[in-house]
Amino acid sequence: MTDLRTPAEIKKPIRTKFSSGPSAKYPGWTAPSGKFVSRSHRSTSCLELIQEVIALQKKVLKIPDNYLVGITTASASGAMEALLWSLLGERGIDVLACCVFSDCWANDIVTEMKIPDVRLLKENFPRLADVTQINFARDLVFCLSATTSGTAYSNVDWIPAGREGLVVCDAASAAFTMDFDWNKLDAVAFSWQKGLGGEGGFGTIVLGPRSILRLESYKPERAIPRIFRISTDKKVNFNLFEGHTINTPSALCLEDFRNSLLWADNLGGISALIQRVGQNYDAIWQWIAQQKVFSFLVEEKYRARHIACLDIISNKYQSKSEKDKWIFLKKIVAICEEENVGFDFLGHALTKPHLRIWMGPTIDSRDLERFLPWLEIAYTKVAEECF
Repeated sequence: MTDLRTPAEIKKPIRTKFSSGPSAKYPGWTAPSGKFVSRSHRSTSCLELIQEVIALQKKVLKIPDNYLVGITTASASGAMEALLWSLLGERGIDVLACCVFSDCWANDIVTEMKIPDVRLLKENFPRLADVTQINFARDLVFCLSATTSGTAYSNVDWIPAGREGLVVCDAASAAFTMDFDWNKLDAVAFSWQKGLGGEGGFGTIVLGPRSILRLESYKPERAIPRIFRISTDKKVNFNLFEGHTINTPSALCLEDFRNSLLWADNLGGISALIQRVGQNYDAIWQWIAQQKVFSFLVEEKYRARHIACLDIISNKYQSKSEKDKWIFLKKIVAICEEENVGFDFLGHALTKPHLRIWMGPTIDSRDLERFLPWLEIAYTKVAEECF
């Protein structure tokens, strides 16, 4: 049932940032001290900071000891490009092309890297590609969770242990929000700005033993930009995974992410983070069931638990053109921002019109519960104007 209270009777959330990247800072966040600013990233102190960030990621995410973890620039995009350019081309590739970024990776592989033997296993927004069509004698490239469409594979059990090809995974928003078997993934990229609300511009690459073996046995014939070069002449750049970054990282961003990782570790690691995601999902599920304006855009079997993409049920809204739907949704967002109850939750521009609410572990379910009734208030105001 729609909430009939007046705006004055509805509490406002304390933390109002619901962007899907950069996502909200962890509860109790304070700005970095800045004590590493203007220090060389090669200095003992800064190198120890980088190494601590690497070690904490392995601990919080339970990354196996025989996997390498390194820091890259350009968020998950830069991390994925480093993996694609350095690893692929030894054999044919299957790409699960079913979201904005997986389509980007498909375009890079085919158009920019010019790898000839590529199969695109496509599906339209907001659904996931059929994993039963994958040939695991080939390499696989896929997004575990699509930030842009609120979808996610619920697990990676469908990846065989005895595969011949590599599995290259974009886990941009899946890291710190989902639990998965690292042994099923050979090379993983993710960003700092999603799961733990780190600053933008930095990402992490994770290499399993099979990817390391590929780097030591295969040299791509194409030129690889230095910023993506994680091996040279079949020799892995192990310095990268010991904290010697390819270029100069921001000391402020490093310290900020270290603090986020310490928060996650003190909370209880990945299991505690996933518990918070579950609380947020329960909150929005209960709200969806109690009102008659909004619905989930994504079917439950494809739906991520840490990103809610919402559609509007109204026949009058559904009869509008896509352009007019976006205008309608932007007005809802504007009202919520004017009321200081929620910011930056409009859906991705390259998808169908929808609202997109980040529900990762740095979001408090209490704030989500207070924010959601304001969507109904904003909808009512816009509907009165537009219908």
